Amino acid sequence: MKVTQRDKLAYGVGAFGYGTVNQMLNNFLMFFGTGILGLSGTLMGLAIAISTVWDAATDPLVGALSDNYRGRLGKRHLFMLLGCVGVAFLNLLIWGINPAWNETIKFLALLGILLLIETFNTVYSTPYAALGFDMSQTYHERTSIQSYKTVFQSASLMVPSLLMGLVLNPKMLATMHTAVGGYHLIALITSCLCLLTGLLAIFGTRHFRTQPTTQPQSVSPSAKKVSVLGEFFAVLDNRNNVFLIAAYAIALSCSAFLTTLGMHVFTYTFHFTSWQISFVLGCLVVGVIAGQPLWCFVSNRIGKKNTIQTALWVVLLGVTGFALLLTARIFLPHNCVLWLLALNIFIISSGVGCIYSLPISMFADNIKNESTAMATGFLTFCTKCTNAVVTFLVGFMLDWVGFQSGIATQTLHVSTALGWLLVGGVTVSAVIAWFLFGKYQDKAHDNVVSYQDETKQSVKPNTKVRSV
Repeated sequence: MKVTQRDKLAYGVGAFGYGTVNQMLNNFLMFFGTGILGLSGTLMGLAIAISTVWDAATDPLVGALSDNYRGRLGKRHLFMLLGCVGVAFLNLLIWGINPAWNETIKFLALLGILLLIETFNTVYSTPYAALGFDMSQTYHERTSIQSYKTVFQSASLMVPSLLMGLVLNPKMLATMHTAVGGYHLIALITSCLCLLTGLLAIFGTRHFRTQPTTQPQSVSPSAKKVSVLGEFFAVLDNRNNVFLIAAYAIALSCSAFLTTLGMHVFTYTFHFTSWQISFVLGCLVVGVIAGQPLWCFVSNRIGKKNTIQTALWVVLLGVTGFALLLTARIFLPHNCVLWLLALNIFIISSGVGCIYSLPISMFADNIKNESTAMATGFLTFCTKCTNAVVTFLVGFMLDWVGFQSGIATQTLHVSTALGWLLVGGVTVSAVIAWFLFGKYQDKAHDNVVSYQDETKQSVKPNTKVRSV
């Protein structure tokens, strides 16, 4: 089935509302828990890590159910519908936790809601990602489809950041307890967006619900369990997949450090107001979106592997500038620091944008069977487990450097340490990911180049005959 621009647009918009909720959780939850609820960094890191591992563990189950489901809505769309409704509802609950509650109650409530919201996240995201694989037809078309998704997913970053500037008092640091009502309003808006865009994606891609598929064979329950587990881990039979998955998971840690520590660094290290933080996060979003057509163009010329390694060099360039600014911030005017930081965030995010889309396209190049949701589940399982480790590590390091929960200012030592934690985390992740991507063999690109060369050679004799 031909994939039109309209199809790609409908598919991509499905990442917007769902991404808005997730970016609100990624950007603000650690900050909300330590700055407003008054929980320690270790407890917050533990809660987020547990829920992330649970999210990862449910991926293969949801993937198997989606691959084998046969119904009127198709094997993807019913799960997407249930998922977006659940995510939208639970998003309202998690930001409604009362800061006045006992610490144990706050922690258990946060953990319980997080487990539920991550469950519905999986119910939506795994079949949604697999739908993009099902739609893909060619090597370059896969990149195009993932770019549409990444543009909308990146644009979703802007929404909670913009709402923070509009809803919260710009003259008041976001750690103030008066900001609780603002978080409730932001949650309401993002939940509505999640429902709306999820329904648009389901309706807009409805003609892909009947994609050809092999009917599941009738097997015993015990054999099915073995088959599911075997199919899940069968992704590792391909050594090339091992390097790609490991590289992708580590590369996403760059983004995890940015989103988890970003609010702390912008607030306590650089002392930005809510509007200034919105501006910086806006530059991050613009950088990710602006990089999509660039990386698509470059990958068509030099291949996906070389492109993503180049993007990681761009990330390292931006982090170097960030580190220099962190050192010199006390000697520069505040507005100068704001603009220079925004520039470096733009550079970093332009490279991170490539990490969001291109590895998924590379993974799709290696998927040769009908169990695309199962394969996607394994990919997200690995990335989410890595993210859980990073999140717990960040929470632990917040306590280690002496971060004080629930107060509006930190000591110079703590504020500086927060910045260096971000620099170190992004740098180490980018370097390791660059090395692992170097081990990956872009066989799909090699085949495309080989085919193009053969086509050119086959055309030459005919050209000579016409000349004669």
